[in-house]
Amino acid sequence: MQQVGARKVKEDRAMAHAVLYADPSAYCAHPHLLALRPDRWLLVFTRSIRRDLVLHPPQDPLYCNMLMRSADEGESWTEPVIVPASGWLGVECAGLTALRSGRVLLNQWRFEWHTLEYARAHLDPAAYVSSEKLLSAKAMAAELADWAPDAESIAERFPWARGAGETWLHHSDDNGKSFGRSIRIATAPYSGGYGMRGGIELPDGEIVLPLSDVPHYRNVFVLRSRDGGESWSPPLAVTDGAGHEFEEPAPLLLRSGRLLLLMRDNATRILHLAFSDDGGRSWSAARATGIADYPADLLELPDGRLVCVAGRRIPPYAITLYVSEDGGESWNTDCPVMVRAGLPNRDLGYPTLARRRDGFLFIAYYARDARGLTGIQSTILDARALGSADERN
Repeated sequence: MQQVGARKVKEDRAMAHAVLYADPSAYCAHPHLLALRPDRWLLVFTRSIRRDLVLHPPQDPLYCNMLMRSADEGESWTEPVIVPASGWLGVECAGLTALRSGRVLLNQWRFEWHTLEYARAHLDPAAYVSSEKLLSAKAMAAELADWAPDAESIAERFPWARGAGETWLHHSDDNGKSFGRSIRIATAPYSGGYGMRGGIELPDGEIVLPLSDVPHYRNVFVLRSRDGGESWSPPLAVTDGAGHEFEEPAPLLLRSGRLLLLMRDNATRILHLAFSDDGGRSWSAARATGIADYPADLLELPDGRLVCVAGRRIPPYAITLYVSEDGGESWNTDCPVMVRAGLPNRDLGYPTLARRRDGFLFIAYYARDARGLTGIQSTILDARALGSADERN
């Protein structure tokens, strides 16, 4: 049963924490927050059944994307619903994009899933990945080793296989209440397109959507649309992944007109950045930021400072916030703000944020609560607490 839903979230407005959504029967994670305007906030997240171990979307065919809305800047939320519609299962994390026309775009990667018996009997072995491989110690080592299943029981407990998949874009013309049009997006020569932070609409109306090459998660590229998301250009590389494993790009259009992209790197576990000064048609070489937490979301404050929120999955486990006073060129990696410290384990992350009219930052993320339920939580942070570089020193 939902813990908060449409009722009010109580907070003290200084540094307040709350559970936005948790369900004893479900595992909920990977949020993305989109603030259309003060009375129209959208939050999308992933949800599957609760198991005795942690599986994320690449390992579990029952994941769906859920969306809930707030009309009061996160004070209360509607009941979440499956997006784009019931039946869309087996998906990765989703991203949201707001257009000036009022349209909302939901980008989503959907895996193909089969029963393990069907795959073995009817599919070419090269066309699927069995659960024994998806949940093997090697596959789980990077993020989920703490919850890896016993190798001998994998096929019996998890009798499924994963095939390829498709990149989809869904349109909403009623502020995210419904998604009435779905378009499949071609990503060749890349194996697929996955992004969990949406895209950017440029001043001329062109949309730039950064994605990574699911299921390899090594290269980041962008797609472009000039017609409100109805059609898309072929992919344009941002990074080639040589020596890195880039995925989960987080874009930000600065007031200067420059595009900034932060990317998770599974090889170094350090966030990397790239800049574009021509609307995403060409990009600087990716370079390390020094931020050892991931993945990221970005916001530019009225005073021009940039803030980056990320998840710390090494002790001490936390949700962190970093500040840049030079347009993203450098970050306060030696003294991040601890948005949420003392979290119990590495089952956390994907923080996403919006700025309220009162100047407070609303930061949503996933983590375990006091009962051991993994769900969507939030922290309210006074942006004045970030201070300046002189104050921090």
